[in-house]
Amino acid sequence: MVVDALEFSQAGRVLEGSRKAFEFARLCQGLPVPQDAEIAWRVAGRQDAGTGRMWLDIHAQGSVTLICQRCLGPLVLSVQVDNTVGLVKNQAQLDALDAMESAGEGTDVEYLIADRQLDVLALIEDELILALPYAPRHDVCPGAADESEHQDVTKPSPFAVLEQLRKH
Repeated sequence: MVVDALEFSQAGRVLEGSRKAFEFARLCQGLPVPQDAEIAWRVAGRQDAGTGRMWLDIHAQGSVTLICQRCLGPLVLSVQVDNTVGLVKNQAQLDALDAMESAGEGTDVEYLIADRQLDVLALIEDELILALPYAPRHDVCPGAADESEHQDVTKPSPFAVLEQLRKH
């Protein structure tokens, strides 16, 4: 799905839909089981009346199955993206905004060059990838409660012998 980003924003257009997670190939690359959950998405263009700046509001919501880095079991993670991206007309404008931000004068807004051939689904996929955690973990891993019940609480610490050595 390709749009002219400037025209899309100036006209205040909206695109929305849903796709199965597995249709986002880069998102699913390296993920475990087949990803068949639905991901709902919406992209809305807008232009500020006073400044003339153009924006894309990006929303996506769904779930993906990852591998928990603690227990190495499957982890179904809800992913939600709510981001606004500013559009600039050329690389010079982008460089100027980056320089302002580096100097501490700019805002913390992401910008991209308005492309006449902007792939909306690729943009959504980029945002979903950025929303994934680096090291996903369950809050409490399944089976963790079972393991703690089976542990012998009266078992002495293996470091208790060190305490005796310190006394001599």
